[in-house]
Amino acid sequence: MRYTDKVAIITGAGSGIGRGIAEFLAEEGAFVLLNDVRAEAAESSKKILAEKGHRSETAIADIGTWEGAQFMVSEAVRHGGRLDLLVNCAARQIIKPVEDLEIEEWDTVLNVNLKGAFVCSKAAFPFLAQQRGAIVNICSVHAQATVSGFASYAASKAGIVAFTRAVAIEFASKGVRVNAVSPGTIDTPLVQAYFESCPDPVRARSEFLKFHPLGRFGSPRDIAEMVAFLGCPQAGFITGTEIVVDGGMTALLFAQ
Repeated sequence: MRYTDKVAIITGAGSGIGRGIAEFLAEEGAFVLLNDVRAEAAESSKKILAEKGHRSETAIADIGTWEGAQFMVSEAVRHGGRLDLLVNCAARQIIKPVEDLEIEEWDTVLNVNLKGAFVCSKAAFPFLAQQRGAIVNICSVHAQATVSGFASYAASKAGIVAFTRAVAIEFASKGVRVNAVSPGTIDTPLVQAYFESCPDPVRARSEFLKFHPLGRFGSPRDIAEMVAFLGCPQAGFITGTEIVVDGGMTALLFAQ
């Protein structure tokens, strides 16, 4: 197993992609520190891992703050004794046109999505440098192309792509690699809730599938597989890049 005796932090690990990444890294042998601002969600992920025989601990903290990021990292080192991988996955999404988007809502999205990646990377770096570890930032296809109502989310994700490149250069001298994974449509409870909010959920789902040449939505495990690869020695010469995992969605010019 690629992560035996290694320690990984996953922010936003209480559900969806974050939980999927945590499960997969645990299967690969990692001790996982589960971060989420929602205690119940984090504990639910911990219970799932425990039922499968995997070790993990939780750190309930707001990673949009320096104090929250420091606490999370200190808990990982306290319980695991080291730190090999940081996965910045926590995110907020508020879908509103700019004319209706409140300043506070913009700040909320940027604070979690972009500032969170910054403060968590800053807090984790000294410990990652000791192990010549890695950071994987979860971005989004919205960093490259978006739709109406996603201005704050798209801006935050594009910012993370640029941040990934910049910090990869800075951290390289200490052997810490930094990369980004940009998922397309991933079948999570959040995505399902969106379809359920449509007048005809079944049709909405079917219509959206047409934008995916592979004929399906992604799963959290699809993203977890890429994260695990980027964090392990087999990706030792990869840093400062963004890898899109979207089933061909952004390659498609028109959908019938």
